[in-house]
Amino acid sequence: MNWKTDLRISDLDPAARIELTCKRCGITHYLTPAQVMQQPGMQQAYLDEAERRLRCASRFCRGPVRLSLVHDDKTEGFAGGMA
Repeated sequence: MNWKTDLRISDLDPAARIELTCKRCGITHYLTPAQVMQQPGMQQAYLDEAERRLRCASRFCRGPVRLSLVHDDKTEGFAGGMA
C-alpha cells in the first residue's frame, strides 16, 4: 500500500495540481483533478489507476507518465551555520 493506492482523484482538493512527467521523453505538464475526472472512466479512479491510464501530452510521444502532487508550500533553504 502507498499513497497512490489509498487516494482517489475525487478525494483531492479541486484547486490541487497534479504533475505528470513522461517516463519516455521527460515532458512535464499539469492537470487539475477536475480535468482528470472529465476523462472517461476516471471519476472514481485511484491515483495509481489514473497513472496507468494517462499518457504523455506530446502527440508524438504518448508514453507512460509518472504522477505526483504539487505542494505550493514555501520552503526556505537552510539558514543556519556554525558559530
